[in-house]
Amino acid sequence: MHISQIHLENFRGFKKNTILFQPGINVLIGHNNAGKTNLLRALQIVFDRTQQRLSIEDFNATINDFTIPPQIEINVTIKETIDAPGTNNGEDPEDKNVVYNWLVNEAQPYEAKLTYRFYLPFKHHADFTTEVNRFRNPAGVYDAEQCFKVIDKKFLRKYIAVVYGGDEQNEEKAGSENLDRFDFQFLDAIRDAERQMFYGNNTLLRDVLNYFLDYDLTEGKDFEQLTNEKKLALQTREQEFAAKTRELLELLISRVSKQEILAYSRATGAEKGGNPNFDANISEQQLLFALRLIVEKSGFKLPIKNNGLGYNNLLFIALIMARMQMERSSFMGDNAKIFPILAIEEPEAHLHPSMQYKFLKFLDTNIHTQKQARQAFITTHSTQITAAVDLDSIVCLYEDFEGHQRVSYPGRVFTTSPEDQESKAYVRRFLDATKSNMLFSDRVVFVEGLAEQLLLPCFAAYLNVEDSLINMHTAIVSVDGTSFKHFLKLFAFEGKPENYCLRRKVVCITDADPSHRERKNEEEEEDHRRHWKSCYPFQLETEPEKYHYSPLTSHAKALIAFAKDFDHIKIATPIQGTGKTLEYELANFNPDCSLLLTKSFPTRGKNKKSVLEQLMTAIKEAKELDELLAMCQHQDIKDWLALSTWEGEHKKKALLAACYHRAIEASKGEHAFLLEQQLRQNLLNEGDAKVAFNVPTYIADSITFITE
Repeated sequence: MHISQIHLENFRGFKKNTILFQPGINVLIGHNNAGKTNLLRALQIVFDRTQQRLSIEDFNATINDFTIPPQIEINVTIKETIDAPGTNNGEDPEDKNVVYNWLVNEAQPYEAKLTYRFYLPFKHHADFTTEVNRFRNPAGVYDAEQCFKVIDKKFLRKYIAVVYGGDEQNEEKAGSENLDRFDFQFLDAIRDAERQMFYGNNTLLRDVLNYFLDYDLTEGKDFEQLTNEKKLALQTREQEFAAKTRELLELLISRVSKQEILAYSRATGAEKGGNPNFDANISEQQLLFALRLIVEKSGFKLPIKNNGLGYNNLLFIALIMARMQMERSSFMGDNAKIFPILAIEEPEAHLHPSMQYKFLKFLDTNIHTQKQARQAFITTHSTQITAAVDLDSIVCLYEDFEGHQRVSYPGRVFTTSPEDQESKAYVRRFLDATKSNMLFSDRVVFVEGLAEQLLLPCFAAYLNVEDSLINMHTAIVSVDGTSFKHFLKLFAFEGKPENYCLRRKVVCITDADPSHRERKNEEEEEDHRRHWKSCYPFQLETEPEKYHYSPLTSHAKALIAFAKDFDHIKIATPIQGTGKTLEYELANFNPDCSLLLTKSFPTRGKNKKSVLEQLMTAIKEAKELDELLAMCQHQDIKDWLALSTWEGEHKKKALLAACYHRAIEASKGEHAFLLEQQLRQNLLNEGDAKVAFNVPTYIADSITFITE
C-alpha cells in the first residue's frame, strides 16, 4: 500500500488543495514558501502521534468567513499498490489488515482514508458567534485579524484534535493500535545530526547497536522465533560476556579505595542507610552506551564531531534507516511497524552534488528492495536530486505567472499513447542536472545551442531587462531543436482536464534554417523526401524549376502548430523567407558592428577576419554591391546572390551575413563566449566608445514576452 494523496483544508498555506503521490519516492520541489515543508508537517500530524497540538499560526491566513468556527482538516488516502511486473514495492501480507477498518473502497485496488480534524466542539459555537460578531461590520464582513485574536485567546484551548478512519462523515475514530503501526521519521532541514545521534540517554546509535547485537544469529528476529541451536549459541555468548565483564569490573573495583568512601559515609551518617559498594554485573545494553562512533581515515581515528557536516548527515540518515529496519522486525514483537515513512527536508544540505545523486539512487533502490522505508517524501532545491529520481516521483508546488498556486506532476503529463510515451522516455533520459532547472524556474526559454544560452542574458541587458529576466527566475535550457516537442508537453497546460502540466511562460527560440531539395519525378518524390539540404534565405525560389524550397524547418513548423493553442507558449524564429540562424541574424541586424568580430575567426583562407572587416567597412561607407562582391572569396554565395531577386541594401547585408555565418560555423561555442565578453564590455563603455548593437527582432520579442 502507499499514501496516494493528501487533501488539506485551511492548513497553513493550503486553503483547499489536493496533492497526489506515488509509491516509493516523492520529491517535492518549488520556490521558498511554496508549501513543501507544510506538506511534510501535515503528513506528520496524521502519522506521528507524538506531535503537539496546533497553534493559531497553523490556520490558513486567508480565512475571512467566521460564520462558523474555522477548522483544519487533513485527509490522507491510502491505496493498495499493484506491483508492476518484476518489481517488489507493493503489498505486505498485513497491509490490508492494518487499514481494514478505514476502508472506503474494498475493490482492488482498495482505498482507505484517514481524516485529521482540528475543530471547536458544537457546544462552544454560540459563544464563538457572539464573540466574533463584535468584529463584523454592517456589510457582513469580518475583521479577520481580530477574529483570529479572539480564537487564540478564548477558544483555541477548547479545540479538539481527532483522527477518523474511513468515511469522515461517520466520525469513527481510527484505533490507536493501528495508527501505531505507521512509523513517521521526519528529518527537518535544520538538523543537528551529531547531537541526535550520540547525546542523551536514548541515543539513536545505542538503539541501533542493540538491534544489530548478535545479528549474525538473530537476523533481527525475536528470541522466541530463533531455532534451539541459535538460542543456545546466543545464551553461550551472553554467559561468556557476563563472565568476562565481571572479571574486568572486579579488577576495576579492587583498584578503588572503598575505605576512603566509607570514612566519609560514617562522617556524614550515611552508613545508617547501608554501606556503599559497586556491582560487578553489567548488561550488553548498558555497555553499548560506552561505545563511541569514530571515523577511520588514512590510519587516523577521528571523533565523529571532527567529520564534515555532509557526511554526518549521511551517517544520521543511515542510522535512521537502520532503526526503521529494527522497528519493522519481529525484534519489536507486537510493537513492530508495518508502514515506515521517511520524510527528509533538503537532503542536499552540505553534500557535494555527486553525493546527492548517489544518495537518492541508494534511497530509491532501498525502498524498492529492502523496504526500510515503504515511502519517502523529500523536499529539495537541488537539480542533482531531481536528476536522480524518476520523472513520476516529482511533485512541483509553484505559483504560475498570474499568481495562482498550482501543483503539477511532470510524470503524469504524458498519456499512454505511443507518441507520449516516446516523449516521456526522451525527457526522462535527458532531464539531467542542468535541464531539470526548468522544473524549478518560474519561466523557461528553450534554445538550440550554447551560443543562445550564453548570449541571451547579454541580449536582455541591451534591452534593459536583464534584472527582470533574473528576478523572474528564468531558466535558459539548451536542447536539440528537434526535441523541443518532447519538453513542451510538460507545459501544455490548457485543454488538460487534470491540469498536471506546469503553467509557466515558455519560449522556444529555434533557427529558421531554410532548405531546398532537388525536384524529381513522381515515382522518386516519396523516397527523396529526406534529402533536404540547408540553404541561405536569398536562395529561396531562385530556381523553382530545379528545387523545392522551405523557408522554415519542419520541426519549427510543427512547434508553431503545437503552440497556437497556448497563450503562454511562444515559438520564435527568424523571419520566414529572410532569416536563417542566430549567427546569420546577428550580422544581418548589425552589418557594420565591429563587436561581432572575435579572435575565433580564422586568420587565413576564405573566412579570415580581415575579409569580414573589409565588408563591414564597405557597408558602413555605402560602397556599391559590386565592390562588396569583389571582396568575397565564396563563389557559390556570389552565384546565389546573382540569381536572387532581393534589392541592393538587402543583398549587401545578406552577403555579409552569409560570409559571417561561414566564418564561425566551425567554432560557434568559442565565438559565442568571446562575443559575450565583448558585448558585456561594450555595455560598460561610455560616450563615443560605446558601439551600437541591435538585438535581432525575434530574440528581442522573445525576451519581451518572457519578462512581461
